[in-house]
Amino acid sequence: MDTSGTSFLFKCDREFNILHTFWYHPVHLLSPFQKVLTALFSPADMERIAGMAQKALSGKNLLLCEGGFSIASQEAGVCLCVTATGDTILIHGHDDYLRDGDPAAAVLRDTIHRFMDVVKASDTDFMTGSDTVIREQFEKIQKLNSDLVNTQRQLKKANSALNRLNQDLNNRLVRDALTGLVSRYQYRQEIELAISRAPEKRGIFTFVDLDDFKRINDTYGHAAGDRYLKEFADRLGRLPFDSLICMRIAGDEFGIYIHGYGTVEKEDIRAVWDRMKELVMNRPVQLGDDVQEKIFCSAGMAVYGRDTENVYELIECADFAMYEAKKSGKNSFSEFDPERYRKAKASPD
Repeated sequence: MDTSGTSFLFKCDREFNILHTFWYHPVHLLSPFQKVLTALFSPADMERIAGMAQKALSGKNLLLCEGGFSIASQEAGVCLCVTATGDTILIHGHDDYLRDGDPAAAVLRDTIHRFMDVVKASDTDFMTGSDTVIREQFEKIQKLNSDLVNTQRQLKKANSALNRLNQDLNNRLVRDALTGLVSRYQYRQEIELAISRAPEKRGIFTFVDLDDFKRINDTYGHAAGDRYLKEFADRLGRLPFDSLICMRIAGDEFGIYIHGYGTVEKEDIRAVWDRMKELVMNRPVQLGDDVQEKIFCSAGMAVYGRDTENVYELIECADFAMYEAKKSGKNSFSEFDPERYRKAKASPD
């Protein structure tokens, strides 16, 4: 699971409050609720960053670059370039592996230096928050270094991640409006909070996809489809597990997370599916006076503390297992298999 490709550009004040986010990658690098740069780094790293910022703010038109910083949330190493304009600080970060010893390091450092010079020279345009201007300026710098294919790919991903995040922020809700479950914009934080209360424990994430839900909408209309989703969500929320978090991920995709296991065996994973069959899929949903539809779904399970200790990867693992269940005939469950996952990732198909 790839944790490389870290890059970002922030505008901060003297207290390291983030005034403007130009971009960052990966998308989970910074929570929408984090407004201070100190959330990304350890106190020791922040002491070094503060020293760089103080020099940059000295009015000597300095551009400072240092490596060896660590992103606390994902254990990723980054180099930082810091410069100042007025009372604000521009901080650019990129992968640490392109530091000393890498043949591309000198070229990349020169590219970043010129890029930061463009940022300062175009201060009025950049500080308006115009993502279009940022993208255009950065593309000019990329053209100077066509041989740095990997860097180009990372920056394109960063722009895409920024667009997705902006869309999420504009529509952020803590609770899903239709079902009342934890929404897609909040569920990762809810899971992380549950883990933080007992970090030594394990948990089971179940990715659930309703089978053939499109047929419900096409046959009975979207109002009936909404009733079907609401009833399904209500039943999920009544599952008798401690520390249960139920969420609507998107459309007809749902998730449940149960934290607090000392160990997780196959019997524990089977128990989640058996409870779903017993309490969620045991009876049809009433869509009208004479209309009933049974619930069929496919589920994939992954284990926090065994398959991964990263929430984003945990959801990806469970999602992969769910599609394995779909391929095996639907209305069934599958436990995450790391070997099948590696083979699927390696396959060109």
